[in-house]
Amino acid sequence: MSEVGREAVHLVVTSPPYVASKLKKGQKFEYDAYISTMRDVFSEVHRVLCPDGRLCLNIADIHTKYYYENHQKRFLRVPVGAHVVQTCLDLGFQLLDTFIWDKGFNRHKGGAAGPFFGSYPYPATIYNNVYWEYVHIFLKPGPKRQVPKDIKEKSRIPLRKWKEYVQKIWRVESETERIKGHPSVYPVEIPRRFIEMYSFYGDTVLDPFLGSGTTTLAARLTERNSIGYEINPRYINLIKNRVGMTQASLVTQKDDFEMKVRDDAKEAEWI
Repeated sequence: MSEVGREAVHLVVTSPPYVASKLKKGQKFEYDAYISTMRDVFSEVHRVLCPDGRLCLNIADIHTKYYYENHQKRFLRVPVGAHVVQTCLDLGFQLLDTFIWDKGFNRHKGGAAGPFFGSYPYPATIYNNVYWEYVHIFLKPGPKRQVPKDIKEKSRIPLRKWKEYVQKIWRVESETERIKGHPSVYPVEIPRRFIEMYSFYGDTVLDPFLGSGTTTLAARLTERNSIGYEINPRYINLIKNRVGMTQASLVTQKDDFEMKVRDDAKEAEWI
């Protein structure tokens, strides 16, 4: 993120990749390398985020047979969320709040992988169905932002929305099964809510793991600026289409986009 100036971003909304391998039999599970990558990325996030800025981190645990020794062929939970949260705390962020995103039970319809049955219908290895994820809200310590009154008014949240947003558990259906070209698409409603809750009209929102472009789309819909990074060149056209780079938005006649593709871009190994 060397192109982004120090403290130039007002809000970060992101959903990092969940694991560092495809979990195939006999392969190395390079989890330490994954956590190291998270540390590098969120160190830069801390640098570019303004004091009193927020980081909204959507993260989930995983089940795998390749993390623990003597796993006896069981799928065991790896607390990815806890490890990444601790990484952010070590970097100087402070935990402000936590939400639960309920994806809905029907998210595996249409040919996607189904639930873990474990030892069903018998005890004792019964898994819960992981149809939910965490969203942790971090604060970068610093003096409270001073925002002009007219900008505050433009950013006002209606009472109806506020009542919905402050619920601890959000039921928002997954969009992964409806959008082709990316293995894990989160619905625009998730970043849109956080952008409205934790930023002001005209602010700059960053997503260091842009994926299908959802955060940029949400920023456009809420009249914020955005910056996004994605290392997988396969998603370029998906991002263009999802964000609507060639279309006028509902709230403005014309938005300016700039997309830079590195010459040495290689296909990502994270999933």
